[in-house]
Amino acid sequence: MKKKVLLAAFTTAVLLTAGQVATSAAQPSAVTAVKWNGFERPAHGTAYTLSQWSTDGWSAPWSEGLETRSMIDSSTTAHSGTKSLRIFYPKGKIGPADSGAQAPFTLTKGREYYVSQWIRFSSTFSWGTTQYAGKIGVGLRGGAGCSGGTTCTGYNGFTSRLIWRSSGQAAIYYYHMDQTGTYGDYRNLTKASGEVIKYPRGAWMHVAQKVRVNTVTNGNANPDGEIEVWFNGVSAAKITGLRFVRNADLVDSAMFSSFAGGATAEFAPANDSWIWYDTLKVSTNRAEICEISGGC
Repeated sequence: MKKKVLLAAFTTAVLLTAGQVATSAAQPSAVTAVKWNGFERPAHGTAYTLSQWSTDGWSAPWSEGLETRSMIDSSTTAHSGTKSLRIFYPKGKIGPADSGAQAPFTLTKGREYYVSQWIRFSSTFSWGTTQYAGKIGVGLRGGAGCSGGTTCTGYNGFTSRLIWRSSGQAAIYYYHMDQTGTYGDYRNLTKASGEVIKYPRGAWMHVAQKVRVNTVTNGNANPDGEIEVWFNGVSAAKITGLRFVRNADLVDSAMFSSFAGGATAEFAPANDSWIWYDTLKVSTNRAEICEISGGC
């Protein structure tokens, strides 16, 4: 396991814009992902606001919740290094205005992107009250980011995000042109045996996903889009034949989208809950995702 290089040992960093290879004192020299974040630079106990993300090379036009529900944390064992990002999900609250955080971080447009992250749920994390669902961490989106019960026409973008379901069942939640549900479609993450994976509480786990946007011929969407998700290095869901767009939209955002809900109070946590994130990478190159087969 490669360890993050502590920023205390450095006084300068080189931060490159989205779409460029990123190299900085915040990361190991071997990491060449488009974007990388180990959350080591800021001081423990400080909010990791949009301006703080920007200092570390991540740019977004807006955010929700980062000012009040994010914190750089060194009091809980990080996945690597000494710090991680903690996000708060208050008891009784749902939606990104009152729970978790959101921000669409800009990427240079690309047909295929990977996002890799280490995730840890608090030991008493609540999956909900009488309904159970919530968004997790960084996903991928393009164009207008079709979501929220919107019909995806091929001209208003797409999204693909991790979610939890009842009892912590793990799933990928995505919006595309041929979705069968009003509120998008989901696919459970499963083991080779077919058993549905459940997110553990109180332990670090690794989740990565790939989105490949379909090609377009004469304004027609070809069914060659794809999503794949890996759980602790093993493929846990692969969805092929997808149609996301019929225009020139490609993946252009790494969407931090993590909140409880669901649209009604039944989805709210029954107690205060937290998720920690660490060693976040976004890349167009599978070989840069060390935790999955064929990486690094």
